[in-house]
Amino acid sequence: FRKPWDEASDDSARLRVVIDQIAALTDPGAYALHARLLATR
Repeated sequence: FRKPWDEASDDSARLRVVIDQIAALTDPGAYALHARLLATR
């Protein structure tokens, strides 16, 4: 999702990229993303 994020023209478009990424996650994918995000704190 890096390319769509970089190509987003404004905050509304970036929000759409985030929503699309979250919508594409399976439950295991969501848990893995959550774990990666918490590990970087």
